[in-house]
Amino acid sequence: MKEQQKEARKQQILDVSLDLFVRHGYTGTSTRGISKKIGISSGLMFHYFKSKEDLYIAHLKTALDAVSMIEEYLQMPLTPIQIFSQIAEASLSFFAVSPTTAKVFLLTKQALYADYLTDEMKAVIENLNIIDKLVPLVKAGQKAGEIKSGNPRTLAICFFSSIESAAENVVCFPGSPMPESKWLVDILKK
Repeated sequence: MKEQQKEARKQQILDVSLDLFVRHGYTGTSTRGISKKIGISSGLMFHYFKSKEDLYIAHLKTALDAVSMIEEYLQMPLTPIQIFSQIAEASLSFFAVSPTTAKVFLLTKQALYADYLTDEMKAVIENLNIIDKLVPLVKAGQKAGEIKSGNPRTLAICFFSSIESAAENVVCFPGSPMPESKWLVDILKK
């Protein structure tokens, strides 16, 4: 029972800190503010995470799960457009079921442009470059005649930006309808 309480508290810290990091950024969020919102002492929070940086890195590492999912789809014996369809469908499904997933997307996007990253944060961010993983897939789809012509990197960015936009809408406009995954894939279709 005590282990379940500990895990529940840890998850509460993660949920509250994610919300505050998305709303106020890394520099605008304090461990004191996180602990105050939860109703615990800062000291107790440090039993779960040794620093604000560790807490932030825990969120960035969660984003690595999305990268792993995309890498798994890239290995499937499907056509490029089918892989993009799978990625869009899975992403939108995760956002619909878990708005927390959408917040992690927003946090990651902020981190990509941030100037406050420590070396450890930068090391995690380096593994989050999904666009570079999608470019060869766009090229393969163009070669197969199922993806429109154009700069492969730009097309990959447009596709992934549509997923990021869906994440933003989940966070900023809760209850809004989710786009259809087909619409996101149509950005690429020839």
